[in-house]
Amino acid sequence: MKKNRVLWIIALIIVNSGWYAVSQQSASQEINRPGADFSGAREAKIVAFVGDSSDFEIEHCFTSINGAVHNASIRVELDSKVLYEWSGDTDDGCVTYSSESDEGTIVIFTEMEDGAESKTTLSTWPLKNALIPGMIIFSLGTLLVAYLETLVRVVIKKKIEKIDAMAIETTTEEVTPTNSIWQDPVRPN
Repeated sequence: MKKNRVLWIIALIIVNSGWYAVSQQSASQEINRPGADFSGAREAKIVAFVGDSSDFEIEHCFTSINGAVHNASIRVELDSKVLYEWSGDTDDGCVTYSSESDEGTIVIFTEMEDGAESKTTLSTWPLKNALIPGMIIFSLGTLLVAYLETLVRVVIKKKIEKIDAMAIETTTEEVTPTNSIWQDPVRPN
């Protein structure tokens, strides 16, 4: 019995480790990238599976095509509220900004001079807030399966015992002697 409990504890660890790995995955959206059509304003969604806010990270890189230094800027807004703003030039390299925001549609405004390219990526973690509720649900589900398995084993054992008892009762009824002088011949089994 102790071996069975150890196996269920291992199952709990595996299920919750799997949920942890899934909940920490990010969803990335390309806003602008070299070689694609540039857009000065792009919309993106911030979604939270649990709660009404979610973490997000925006990474932007501005590079010069012709070797000159060009000015660039980026602004992230949610319902006309500025979440992030950056101004610089193509020599600043890649910049990463992380924050938390309410759910909704954000607009990413990108401005740059001709001769520059932009690579902007938005990453969100929609399941990160669901880590604890998910662990509770998966743990309860695993324990429910464990106890249902035990219950099913007991029910099956009782059914088998009942079928065996009925078979023994049937064979004893067949063996009872009859009162007539004629009877069927006894055949070896």
